[in-house]
Amino acid sequence: MSVTIFIVARFACMRSLILGLVLLVTSAFGQNLADSEDQLNAKLIELRAAKTEQEMLRSNVLFTQEMRNFLQQKGAFQYKFTKLKSIADLNSDDGLVRIIHWNLEFPDFSYSYSGFVLRWDADEEKTSIAELIDVNDPYTPIPESILDAKNWYGALYYKMITMEYNGESQYVLLGWDGGTTSSNFKIIDVLSFRGNAVKLGSPIFVNKKKIAKRVVFEYSDKSSMALRMDEKRNRIVFDHLSPENPSLTGVYSFYVPDFSYDAYVWVEDRFVLEEDVIAVNDPLEEKPAAVYVLDPKTGQPVKQNYKLTWIDPEDPNRRGDISHVARTPDSEQAPRADENPEEVIPKKKWWDRRNPNKLSVTTGKYKRSRRRPPEP
Repeated sequence: MSVTIFIVARFACMRSLILGLVLLVTSAFGQNLADSEDQLNAKLIELRAAKTEQEMLRSNVLFTQEMRNFLQQKGAFQYKFTKLKSIADLNSDDGLVRIIHWNLEFPDFSYSYSGFVLRWDADEEKTSIAELIDVNDPYTPIPESILDAKNWYGALYYKMITMEYNGESQYVLLGWDGGTTSSNFKIIDVLSFRGNAVKLGSPIFVNKKKIAKRVVFEYSDKSSMALRMDEKRNRIVFDHLSPENPSLTGVYSFYVPDFSYDAYVWVEDRFVLEEDVIAVNDPLEEKPAAVYVLDPKTGQPVKQNYKLTWIDPEDPNRRGDISHVARTPDSEQAPRADENPEEVIPKKKWWDRRNPNKLSVTTGKYKRSRRRPPEP
């Protein structure tokens, strides 16, 4: 009996020791990354404090090297930055791709970009890293070519959409570039991989029967252009751009939104351009608007917030307020009175075109399950 108690006690002691060592290593691991982020932040502060182009370029080389060293550490793919406030950190919704990138704004108001693409290998449980080298200006459109990481269209990406094309995962990127003193640019590009090599561009954009591998918009620096993904309707919606004056046709630094909208709509396995579409705001993205009114007591202007709400013109309770008929993207696609609703076939989404039961091609028998990277 005493021997059994001794063995059990010894086992419990060893288990506590092993658990303590695991916790100690985990804590040290997280602490090392946190310390490395402090070093990164110090280099970033130096970069942002640089005044001349030469100082910026020199500081950027040091910051890029420091970032590369950080990303090569174990656990860096899962680590979430808390101090690097002026870099863009974008993650794919499948948890397998991460783009960490940043911009340089030179004294002449031109821009340059640097960054890395990280790809998580679920089988090997390791990360491949590719450095992005900005050598292509958006105002030199390259719609026909597939580019690599060393020939990057430098931009700040703000949206990454996972899609399936030809049986592989690709990532649609929406980005912005400050361009020149007179023009800004918006870019739609596609990120994919051949092995661990980064590829940019994919022949999925159709504009009047012409196929392009990416789309670049140039517009006046004095205006802003909307470019966003409407996931509910499987389309990329954007402002239609027109010259400020007909005599400026072709001079894109004078192009501005004309209050109409176009879209690249996913049809079968391509984004097909449709002009003059109806654009609506995403209710989840609506923000309160602000107006200034006079305070009746003090006579001073005060700020008041309110949320814009849409009034349905077909609402029977509001018949006296409005008289027109609601026109929305959904109503445009609805069958007319002389059509048979049963004959209207809905468009396929990019994630269900291979499965007749509309299951994701990344599930079931079509593709084996892949483990997500562990939580930090």
